[in-house]
Amino acid sequence: MRTSRRTWSIAVAAAALVWGVGGIACAQYADLPSDPAYAFATGAGPESQFVAASGEAEKDLAARVKDLESALKKIKDKEAADKKKAASSPSMKIGGRAFYDSIFFGQNAASRAILGDAQDTSFFRAARLAAEGEGFDVMYYKLEVDFAPRRDITTSVVSGHSHTVTAQQTSFKDVYFGIKELPLVGKVQVGHFKEPFSLEELTSARFITFTERALPNVLVPQRNLGIMIGNHTANEKATWAMGMFRTVDDMPPYLADDASIYAFTARGTWLPWYDEATEGRGLLHVGGAYSYRDYSNNTLRLTARPETGAGPLIIDSRLGGVDTLTGVADTQLYGAELAAVYGPFSIQTEYIACLFDRTATNQDPYVHGAYVYMSYFLTGEHRPYRRSTGVFDRVKPFTNFFRVRTSDGSIETGSGAIELAYRYSYLNADNSILLGGYASDHTFGVNWYLNPYTRVMCDWTHANVDAKGGGPNTYIDCFTIRAAFDF
Repeated sequence: MRTSRRTWSIAVAAAALVWGVGGIACAQYADLPSDPAYAFATGAGPESQFVAASGEAEKDLAARVKDLESALKKIKDKEAADKKKAASSPSMKIGGRAFYDSIFFGQNAASRAILGDAQDTSFFRAARLAAEGEGFDVMYYKLEVDFAPRRDITTSVVSGHSHTVTAQQTSFKDVYFGIKELPLVGKVQVGHFKEPFSLEELTSARFITFTERALPNVLVPQRNLGIMIGNHTANEKATWAMGMFRTVDDMPPYLADDASIYAFTARGTWLPWYDEATEGRGLLHVGGAYSYRDYSNNTLRLTARPETGAGPLIIDSRLGGVDTLTGVADTQLYGAELAAVYGPFSIQTEYIACLFDRTATNQDPYVHGAYVYMSYFLTGEHRPYRRSTGVFDRVKPFTNFFRVRTSDGSIETGSGAIELAYRYSYLNADNSILLGGYASDHTFGVNWYLNPYTRVMCDWTHANVDAKGGGPNTYIDCFTIRAAFDF
């Protein structure tokens, strides 16, 4: 009985508490105005929460805009400072290249008797360091030195034969400065650089298809001291360049001689077709060059190797130790260029002729040569073309070479770019006056581009030689392997 009374008392007390709390809540609710505007104004309704959130968002957006304006100001200030710095001092970029060659020769007894015994050799074909840059908005410069060139030094005569030692000697390459973006003339360049002649010569050795340039290249002027102007059209379909030069030695380029060679050289190019959509995977290049060279009654010697950086001479105008090309007053060089690219396939050809004018006789020799070559990328790349100067540029593989093991244990490989090439070239320097000989080369090449700056080149050259002065014909085979890197 006591338990029942206690339970009843607890239930009554709980009911009374619930009723009291509910009554207080009802009373408070009853005291609130029924107008919704009152709840909005006093913050009692959901609308007030929206307003509060909107206000916070506006404050956050304003802060972000302020931060963005501050960041943009810093960027503009940095750009202005960089521009001011560039205008006050030139920029500088360090570069260089290294070409390591190994050459192996194949001869029979007759070839060794006529050309001499060619010795297999390994050497650095090029080892260059360069600095280049721009400054003051319109100026540019380059300073390049090569530590690999060799020079023949005659030290003694033994049994009627000269004993010759070949020694390394540092040489200047491109050493010049210039001003660009000038009206009409485009740019003015002064210093030691290549004369504007020949597509093959003006294309850098870093980008040519074979380890060495073709036989007719011995007729082409290379780097000399001079001044040159040049420009291109607004659509970069045509280029032109011309300059005055003085022929000097590049080891280093210093000469004090009243009888030195002065020259005027000019070149022009045109692109009748250029596929803009593919950035040059299809193009047609046409070009021509001319050079007049005043030799001041000099004696010249014309020589050529079988498209290798070392080895015997297969063309030589010196006969029995005597130069046959004497009394040269001047020469005129003519060059014609044609090249086409169609996807991975390309073809390039040049014809070069040299007319000698001699003062001592009416017998003026004529030397000429030509080459044609084709290349094909098995991996689908193409030969890039630099439109502003009318030359070919750096090959960029679709995939750089790599070979790595992945986390799951499989092997992943990047192939790089693989190019096959063939070239035929000839040089005719054999006539009743010059007696320099005639040579023709067949060269087969394979290039493996590991990345845009590294490649391995393999060339096999079979040179047919018609000996000078009506001597017996012979041949020499040359196999060249090059590991090339530049930066």
